[in-house]
Amino acid sequence: MTENPQQPYGVPGQQQPYGNPAFEGQMQGQGQQGSKYGTAAYDSGAFGQEVSEPKKFGLLKNLTLASLAIYVISSIVGFITSGNQDIMDATLDQQSEQLGIPREQLEEGMEIGTAIAMGTTVVTLVIAAAVYLLVYFGLRKSKNWARILGTVFAAIGTLFTLWGLTGLGVMMSVAAGLGIASIVVTVAFLVVNIWWLVTAFSKDVNAYLRARA
Repeated sequence: MTENPQQPYGVPGQQQPYGNPAFEGQMQGQGQQGSKYGTAAYDSGAFGQEVSEPKKFGLLKNLTLASLAIYVISSIVGFITSGNQDIMDATLDQQSEQLGIPREQLEEGMEIGTAIAMGTTVVTLVIAAAVYLLVYFGLRKSKNWARILGTVFAAIGTLFTLWGLTGLGVMMSVAAGLGIASIVVTVAFLVVNIWWLVTAFSKDVNAYLRARA
């Protein structure tokens, strides 16, 4: 029995793993596993992970509640304004002069209109509060439809608020306190609504809702 002169004494003849082309090729193949076709290795934890909520999305929910609170205050001020006798008299005088109709003929219509306006204010407040809460709880569940509904509601509320500014002139001339209160509430409502719209479509909120979808 002859010994292989290339092997150390007492060690059976075998190929060493290091320097073996076949072994090195196998190791390189294992190192490239998961990156075939030039893509990154598959990360099993990349899917199903909870997406953290950005600060702006929390701000969006807070702005929803702030807009609701201001709307409630605005409705209360509007309800008081509708029943203010001084404002009603000033409005009657103005309309009588502009339309050329005796004041007495306008009084009955004004009383009916005031009753309708006060009733409409209450009904509108209830409906608006329901919509606000629907948007808020939808946002708490990170639903994109809540953002869309809130956008439509904020846009409509902003337009009607701007239209309502036309009646502040008479109010300021008769009841300065109510007029100032109405201006403060109106400006606050507009600022919060515009802030809500900007936040709702910010980069962070868009990315978060896409990830949650």
